[in-house]
Amino acid sequence: MDITRWNSDFGNSMCQQLVDGNYFELPAAVCEVTEAEARSMFSEPIDKEKLLNNLLVRVDDRFYQVGAKAQGHALAHAHIDKLHDKSQSNTVLITWLSSIAYYHAYNVLSDKHANHEVNVGYFTTLLPVWVVKKADKFSTALNRMAERFIVPKEVELLTAGFERTLKLVTAESVCKIEGEISRFALKYDLDVKKRDEAVQFDHCYTVINDLGGQSQDLSRLSYGLGKAQSSDDFASSTDQCYLAVLEQLRVSKLMTHFGDVRELEAFILKNTTTRKYLFTDPVTKQQDDLTNTIEHTLRNFAKIAIEKATNAFHFRYGDEVKFVHSGGVNEALKFYMMEYLIEKFGPELAATAHVFPADARKLNLFGAEIAAKSELERRRVAEKEGIE
Repeated sequence: MDITRWNSDFGNSMCQQLVDGNYFELPAAVCEVTEAEARSMFSEPIDKEKLLNNLLVRVDDRFYQVGAKAQGHALAHAHIDKLHDKSQSNTVLITWLSSIAYYHAYNVLSDKHANHEVNVGYFTTLLPVWVVKKADKFSTALNRMAERFIVPKEVELLTAGFERTLKLVTAESVCKIEGEISRFALKYDLDVKKRDEAVQFDHCYTVINDLGGQSQDLSRLSYGLGKAQSSDDFASSTDQCYLAVLEQLRVSKLMTHFGDVRELEAFILKNTTTRKYLFTDPVTKQQDDLTNTIEHTLRNFAKIAIEKATNAFHFRYGDEVKFVHSGGVNEALKFYMMEYLIEKFGPELAATAHVFPADARKLNLFGAEIAAKSELERRRVAEKEGIE
């Protein structure tokens, strides 16, 4: 199998993949199991449409359940117990290899236990601002992350009915900064055509407020969604972690309702539109209204997030500034963030200076795809002109 472009956003909640324009995602959950457990895990072949939820792989003679298959295990979420440095994380590598195993199995028929080679031309991944800023130079952290995916890797998919071994070879790997990379998705669509609405950013600074599960990363872009100019145009906050805040809420008030933080996170997302957080016991069918408890936490989190975003950078008198609120937890917090913005700045400024993109949680991934397409097209044209 040959892949031209592969973009990965390894979030702390979900891992998003865009492989030659094909999107899929899986929970950022990995649980190691014994060989005996792995060999007895499936009693019959898995249906193709259920493959993504039943990933079992072997990597370096160790066995892992990945994604939805691992979510119920307490140890599957160890990476969220402390700050998750993706440049060193085993979770990142296992979910990456499992993702390509799934993509290959879904798209390519194979004899049982056959060997295959997957060649990736141009791979892009991302790092949050806080990881990049702790390095001596930004390029040091970005290159270190990119190099993790260059060394040839092997993964064996053990899911019943899809068994195969893949050797993964990546020709080129690059790493971009989360938040800052999303400027491409704000300016262009996935066909790399300029968006009409991008004109609103032509004559102002733009602050990208990227809210993830463990950090709040901020990037100050120059006029016209131009790139950040220096390290001073990046800021990050890790003292208010969304997943940790939810876990504290669960442990202190909702432990009888939710077995782990992922359950609570999913419950909030499911009810975000109505903002009525009604919990129904699966056995007794008794309903508990958790709205006040949950909304108090979300409102407080949103308030702090907005304060951090609007005070992260200094602007001079007369500067025009817009804020773009994006990231994996934006969907859950959007209403409460706008509510606080209206309270603090009034409805007019809240509406004109603060943007909540429709694809907020995919903005980084789409930005990486657009940047990759642009770079490959630039090379194609340069090569053609050189030949001519």
